[in-house]
Amino acid sequence: MDLEKLFPKILKPALGCTEPVAVALASAAAVQATAGWALAPPHRPLAAPDADGVESIRIRVNRNIFKNAFAIFIPNAPGHKGILMSGALGVFCDPGLELQLFRDLEPEVIRRAESIIANGRVSVEIADVATETDLFIEATVRLRTGGQVSEGACVIRDHHTNIVMLARDGQTIYRKAAPNPAARLLDDELEELRLMSLADIVGLVGHLPAPVQELVRQTIALNMRACEAGMSQPMGLGAGYHGIGGSTYIDLAHYVSSMAAAGSDARMSGFPLEVMSSAGSGNQGIIATMPVVAWARSQPLEESRLLAAVALAHLVTMRITLHVGYLSALCGVAIKAGIGAACGIAYAMGGDAADISRTVKIMAASLAGMICDGAKPGCALKVGTSADMATRAAQLALKKMEVSEDEGIVAPTAEETIANLAKLSRSMGIVDDEIVSIMNDKLKRC
Repeated sequence: MDLEKLFPKILKPALGCTEPVAVALASAAAVQATAGWALAPPHRPLAAPDADGVESIRIRVNRNIFKNAFAIFIPNAPGHKGILMSGALGVFCDPGLELQLFRDLEPEVIRRAESIIANGRVSVEIADVATETDLFIEATVRLRTGGQVSEGACVIRDHHTNIVMLARDGQTIYRKAAPNPAARLLDDELEELRLMSLADIVGLVGHLPAPVQELVRQTIALNMRACEAGMSQPMGLGAGYHGIGGSTYIDLAHYVSSMAAAGSDARMSGFPLEVMSSAGSGNQGIIATMPVVAWARSQPLEESRLLAAVALAHLVTMRITLHVGYLSALCGVAIKAGIGAACGIAYAMGGDAADISRTVKIMAASLAGMICDGAKPGCALKVGTSADMATRAAQLALKKMEVSEDEGIVAPTAEETIANLAKLSRSMGIVDDEIVSIMNDKLKRC
């Protein structure tokens, strides 16, 4: 396993929730496609259009993107949230910035986006691609310059920055080769990780290359900054500041929960701080990092052990993602990054591969039913709950408590339990449809 190649695929800086920024990325790329942009050079060849020149923006997304871009605040656009604003802002942004696309939003750009929406020139449709991919975005933008009308289109699928098609005036100018449908998410390193046992993954983190250690340090620094911001003042729901946390802590799990929830508070409120995302999600990046770090603050833990523990948390998060999907009907904070955090804490406590396997099963037995009803400030509550349970699961696993394979979806091994989580998630299409229907009714009332 080449860890120096693998970790940059798991850990990526992101400003704001990754689903709205992916919608904006699709709009940005569609605009540039009208000028023949086909991913090279990396930055836009076409200047941002005037608001009057944008005739229409049509956004098609699958239900996972719709849920997660529906009600989340956008950084550097105070008071603005949601999929319509994301699509409108994107036409004025640089697709070369990828997940940092909202970094340089100016007031004039926000006013242009408001004008486009007010004039009814942005539409959203839910695409029926549930069996094809967990993540799908198609943006089609019509621009008028003088007397000329041009149209650009972009399709993103499978993961947040994976542009697979660009078109200009109905003619394809870029198409990414279609991978094998059975392995559409994967390259060599990710495929190897997907097939690894938990014991093998635990063995990997004992010898992290220096560049990986530095990336993990950067992950801790970025995500700690967001948590400290959320603890300094109420943001979003204020779950870390006063809802879960407060001036006193009941126990260590309460402290860990508060720190993690505060980071989600800051991020989901649109506070303009980058976090390091994990497996495509900023909240997953926070919870796969901060519970381990918060626990370590209470112990005399060597840095090398801390870095290994955080690295393990992200590897487990990614491994589960490769089975469950980047987006799913189940809450990724709970069943992916929450499990990863629990494994990281167990490792930091001195646990071995058997302890970590027990930890996975305890977490699955506890949080498997937590649904994903979209990205929103309330996600901080799920982050806090998952971080609390991650700490307690690790503690229980180190005491050799084990959930029997006779119980529910828990299987004889951690790996089989993860496979059952994937089956459970895939079976919840009806639940997901109902969640999207409820949210779509809200959009129609806006």
